[in-house]
Amino acid sequence: MRHGIQKTVSTEYDGSTLYHFLREGMGLAKKEISRAKFLEDGICVDGERQKVTAQVRKGQQVTVQTEKPDAVSGHLKASNAPLEILYEDMDVVVVNKPSGIPVHPSGRQTFEADTLANRLVHYLREKGEEGVIRIIGRLDKDTSGVVLAAKNRTTAARLEQQRERGRLHKTYLALTDGIPEPEQGTVEKWLVSDPADKTRMQVCPTGDMHGRYAMTCYKTVKKWEIKNTALLELRLKTGRTHQIRVHMQSIGCPLTGDSLYGKVVGSAGPESRAKAQEECGTRMNRTALHAVSLDFCQPFTGEPIHIEAPIPKDIARFMADVLE
Repeated sequence: MRHGIQKTVSTEYDGSTLYHFLREGMGLAKKEISRAKFLEDGICVDGERQKVTAQVRKGQQVTVQTEKPDAVSGHLKASNAPLEILYEDMDVVVVNKPSGIPVHPSGRQTFEADTLANRLVHYLREKGEEGVIRIIGRLDKDTSGVVLAAKNRTTAARLEQQRERGRLHKTYLALTDGIPEPEQGTVEKWLVSDPADKTRMQVCPTGDMHGRYAMTCYKTVKKWEIKNTALLELRLKTGRTHQIRVHMQSIGCPLTGDSLYGKVVGSAGPESRAKAQEECGTRMNRTALHAVSLDFCQPFTGEPIHIEAPIPKDIARFMADVLE
C-alpha cells in the first residue's frame, strides 16, 4: 500500500522552492502538504527531510508521505468471505459487490459483521497492505456492482474531488415495473426523509425545495411491453440516499423487487414490509439494481480507467426466465 508519492524534479522546476514544486509539480493541495509536514520523514528530497522553503534542483527525487505507516482500520474484523477484484493498483482497488451484504458495518456490528469493508481488510492484510479502508461511493445492501476503495488518505481526497467535478461516475442498470415515458429523460426532484417512516425517502411536495436536490438521467435499453417491464441505464448527477429508487417510483416505474418503494408497497409503512417482500420474492428476491460500470482517473497519473461488472446471475436469470 502506498504511504508516499515520489516525483523527479524536471527542468521546469529547477531552482524553485520545494513548496512550489509540491503545489505545481506534484499537484498537492495545501492541506496535503501541511499534513505531510508533521509526519516523520513527511517531505524528503533525495531521502533527506527538507523544509518547504528549500530549493530543489533538476533530477532530485521528492517524496511525500500520504499516510502514517501504522494507520489501519483496526476497528474492523477481517472476513475471509469471497471478494471479486475487478481492478487494483498501488492506490485503489475496485471490487464487484454481491447483493445481500452492506458496504460498511453499522451500530453494534462493527466488530462482527461480514461487510465489504471487512472483506477488504482481510484481502489487504493477506497482501501485507493493511491500511485504512476508505470506500468512495456506497451502494445499498441489495444493490450489486462496482465499488471503489482508496488505499490512502490522499487518494481518497483526489477521488472525492473527481466525483464532485463529474470525472468519477458510475453507470447503473435497473429493471423497472413500468416503462418510462419518454423512454429517455432526466428526473430532477428534491428528496426528503419520509416523516411517517425514517427508513424511507420521498419526493418533496410540488414547489417545496427544502429537501436535497437530486438529478437522475435514464435511458431505456430494452422493454417487455406485455410484462410492463423495462431495463434502464441510469447515471446519477447527485448522490442522494435511495435516489434511483425514489426517482423511478416517482415517475411510475419503481424498481422490480423493491420491497421499500415497489408497487406492492405503495405508501404503506413498516408493518407491510414482510408481506411486500414475500410478494416481491415471487418475482425478484431483491431490488433489481446493479452498478455496471465505473469511470475515473488514476489519482496520480491521470490515466482514464473504465471498469465493468457483469450483470449478476439473479438479474440475468430473471430476464431470461420471467421476461423472455
